[in-house]
Amino acid sequence: MINTGKKTRFLLVGVPKSRLSKEQIIKDLQELWSLVMTLGNAEIVDALVQRADRPDNATFIGRGKVDELYEKVKNEQIDVVVINSIVKAQQLHNVKMKLFSANEKIEVWDRVDLILFIFSLHAHTAEAKLQIDLAKMHHMGPRIYGMGKVLSNQAAGIGAVGIGETNTELMKRHWRSAINKVQEQLDKLSAEKEQQLERRKRLGLETVSIIGYTNAGKTALFNRLTGKKNLTENVLFATLDSAVGKLYLPTAKKEIFITDTIGFIKNLPPTLIKAFTSTLMESIHADIVLHVIDASDEDMKYKISVVEKILHDLKIQNKHKIYIFNKMDKAIYPKNELSAEYDIYTPIFISASKNEGVEEVKNCIDSLSLSAKA
Repeated sequence: MINTGKKTRFLLVGVPKSRLSKEQIIKDLQELWSLVMTLGNAEIVDALVQRADRPDNATFIGRGKVDELYEKVKNEQIDVVVINSIVKAQQLHNVKMKLFSANEKIEVWDRVDLILFIFSLHAHTAEAKLQIDLAKMHHMGPRIYGMGKVLSNQAAGIGAVGIGETNTELMKRHWRSAINKVQEQLDKLSAEKEQQLERRKRLGLETVSIIGYTNAGKTALFNRLTGKKNLTENVLFATLDSAVGKLYLPTAKKEIFITDTIGFIKNLPPTLIKAFTSTLMESIHADIVLHVIDASDEDMKYKISVVEKILHDLKIQNKHKIYIFNKMDKAIYPKNELSAEYDIYTPIFISASKNEGVEEVKNCIDSLSLSAKA
């Protein structure tokens, strides 16, 4: 899909509810914009909006908007249309077929296809690649096999027409068989990881997990705490595979594990969370959770609620949590206001990029670890 010779031209489509304000619609499209730009070789040509409280059964976005897309695809040489929602396979296929005569190579993705594409670019371990494969299979269903372009490791192709009933059943069996094989491999890796975590517990080794909305500065803090130099980029999902480092606590007189893992994002489909359970296991079993928050983000409070909902879904909301407000040099809210509002989570204010406040984070972990020991 993405050519090295030229940039891939994207057209974005927002389908907000009628009750959403103009400002919220713009923010949603800005996040979609950021996701697309994470691909690195993308050019966003335009963004369209179709307000709809109930999706169109055939095309999700409606005949009129599809006609508008057709003209855009034809006149602007669009390569990929991305609909900022979770869309049924048949609806995506119908839109693609209507755009086919404008561009025979057109791709039509929904939000999940885009995130899976980004994930595939950032996956480096066998475990992460398996998790992405599983998520792709669940999301795409049997269309992943035999229906037009097969989804590669870095793209999500949409199906074609003309598949007979017998072939459809064969594809379904192939799909179910492939899911079982990948799930078995992931279950084996998960069992091995669970054994490692249980071994740590028996040895009295504590774990601190760093979580947060994507691009909040989790990896920058991880590097400061552990002395590692993992990649930090101003892009969404820069961290996909879980990373583990160590931190020595001088007061508690012991070494603990620090883990950094995938960043969260709103409207993260349940299939993706389920597929990445193995990676998120470090957070599920952690003794202390550091929730890193971008204090410079005007949507900070909303993103806190997004992360907390995912933690609730993962059943780790009752862990000992510390709120780490990062990027305080550019903070939207004053420190005293944040302290009062989030006092229950022992808020700490830092700038990981400038190494400001990191010692306070270490001291807080040290004191909590020491009290647990006592």
